[in-house]
Amino acid sequence: MELTIPRTTDNINFNIEILNMLNVPFEVQHGTYTTTIVTEEKKVKYMMNKYNNRVFACAKVIKRDVLKSEKAKQIMEDKFFKTNYGFSNLVESYQAERVLNIDISSAYASCLINNKLITQETYERISKLPKVERLPVVGMLATSYTKFIYENGECIDVKVHRADTANVFYYLIDEINYIMQEIRHLLGKYFIFYWVDGVFFSEDTPKETIKEVEHFLLELNYRYKYEAVRDFRIDSNQKSLIIKMNKNNEFKQYSINHDNVGESVKNYLLKGIKKQTHTPNVTKI
Repeated sequence: MELTIPRTTDNINFNIEILNMLNVPFEVQHGTYTTTIVTEEKKVKYMMNKYNNRVFACAKVIKRDVLKSEKAKQIMEDKFFKTNYGFSNLVESYQAERVLNIDISSAYASCLINNKLITQETYERISKLPKVERLPVVGMLATSYTKFIYENGECIDVKVHRADTANVFYYLIDEINYIMQEIRHLLGKYFIFYWVDGVFFSEDTPKETIKEVEHFLLELNYRYKYEAVRDFRIDSNQKSLIIKMNKNNEFKQYSINHDNVGESVKNYLLKGIKKQTHTPNVTKI
């Protein structure tokens, strides 16, 4: 029997507490997109998003191409940063009726093809996916999960898995972040903020400066598009920076350094282990 439930910290923690109280043997498989709790009787899957089967099929094709790539073999032995946002040093709060925004089109897919990590056919397949599926399908290169195995109310074993292609995804993040940092340098005082593959800058930016940014992207073989952004606002507090805007007539909000469900659940599991009298075995699988 398998159940699928929305992934929230409260839902998952409640189930774990009940099973431990009853001394029922169970296993928690905690990953980037899902958390699954398995007992002898049933499997309960907690999901952030439910993706179409085409996403998983496309992810397999991407991985197949990457594993055939000579460059990917070198990348998998290296280390990369994982930062995908940045602010002007002066920004703690900001408000503007309009700002300019350039987005790299299919940034991670373009990075894959530009570095000969996938075939043209695979690139076109990714590009045909809806925008909300393009990042997850490439992100599956870095699939990871941790299994926490429980008996008699205590965790007895921890098994950690990370896909062998994870470093390729981190390489993509690093490459796109490098491009964003270069654009930030070109924009100078007109730069406001970038998030993943989109950069935001002042409406007062001189045309020649914007041309430099466009030329830089085209020189690296990255297509780009402009998005209409109104009612742009940045607010900050002790925990995070919050960015709000109307982008293409749709309200958007981003929060930097904000706690998420995945981290909350992981911290809950680790705190429980620290309270145990016995330390579980930890192995890589």
